Amino acid sequence: MKANKERRIMNKFTYLIIGGGSTAYAAIQGIRKHDKQGSIAVLSDEKFALYKRPPLSKGLWKDTPLDKIWLKLNDERVTVLVDHRVVDLDPKRKIVKTANGEEFQYKKLLIATGVAPRRLPFSDPDIMYYRQYSDYLKLREMSEKHDRFAVIGAGFVGSEIAAALAMNKKQVVQIEAGAGIGRMVFPPDIVQYLNEYYQAKGVQLHVNQPVKDIEKKEGNHRIILASGQDIVVDGVIAGVGVSPQSQLAEKAGITVSNGIHVNSYLETSQPDIFAAGDVAAFHSPALDKTIRLEHIDNAEHMGQIAGENMAGGNLEYDYLPMFYSDLFDIGYEAVGLIDAQLDTQVIWHEPYKKGVLYYSQDNIIKGILLWNVWDMVDVAREIIKEQKWVNKADLKNLI
Repeated sequence: MKANKERRIMNKFTYLIIGGGSTAYAAIQGIRKHDKQGSIAVLSDEKFALYKRPPLSKGLWKDTPLDKIWLKLNDERVTVLVDHRVVDLDPKRKIVKTANGEEFQYKKLLIATGVAPRRLPFSDPDIMYYRQYSDYLKLREMSEKHDRFAVIGAGFVGSEIAAALAMNKKQVVQIEAGAGIGRMVFPPDIVQYLNEYYQAKGVQLHVNQPVKDIEKKEGNHRIILASGQDIVVDGVIAGVGVSPQSQLAEKAGITVSNGIHVNSYLETSQPDIFAAGDVAAFHSPALDKTIRLEHIDNAEHMGQIAGENMAGGNLEYDYLPMFYSDLFDIGYEAVGLIDAQLDTQVIWHEPYKKGVLYYSQDNIIKGILLWNVWDMVDVAREIIKEQKWVNKADLKNLI
């Protein structure tokens, strides 16, 4: 007779959070506003405790001390388990299972799994998809040993990493399949300005140049452009977009479409399961549409509300988040829909140095980007929330 299998120990928690970023940290604060004693567990698939992601491509390459990224907890009833990748969710039994075979039971669950980088279809195994703290450590170590790097893509991550490396005296080759820096966000004249600005900062920029192949050869990386040009570098960083990590939810029967759908209370289609942060698709009253945002302001506010509602709160999420970016000496903050395909009007206080970009649809302002204009985010939010028809001539008087 075979020996009985060892009985699996069930880990029981009042609140269970999948994901180890800013959303999880904010949710813990939200829970504790209503429940000081309930047990909380955080399951993270990374090897590090909770931390903020924005400094990975911004502040840590400037003067931000490393210890500023950590989200520290002083709560004996909170258990943070790293290197615990959740592979299965059973909403009926209220159980999740990790890759190492452990099972965790919950009363309330928050899915805060964030997003994963899209990958290029090439054979080079050492292309870096910059997203996690481990990626920062790897790139920082590489940058101390090598000098020449290629950045594939010129969106948020690509443009920030290219600037960070260039500011640290590295030779940077940036390759973009489209028109240039921030092409999905800015009108053509600003894209052209940024292209020239990056080149003046020492970045070797290739625009309208799809990558045909990347291969590892003799310790270097050989990039072959569609034009046939070869570029050889010491390291390759790819920033070609992200996808919501909603597979776990979809497998469990939760409604998913470009993210996990939640109602105004951040509840999913399954009872006692909430979702928040980059992975969650929510209806924005201010924009009158369902959106999904991949920025820390949304993660923090959404996590807070989700946590409060998990612990008995009754709060609707009607917040209009902001996001920001740093590109060398240029900084901007933005609210609402920021999309180059919308009707865009620019009011410069000083051409390309300081100004406001308005993004509108049917003459109704849907987004505002503040280019080196500070402390006006709340004003921008209120303008968007009004959803008024605005004459283009009136834009000069708004901010």
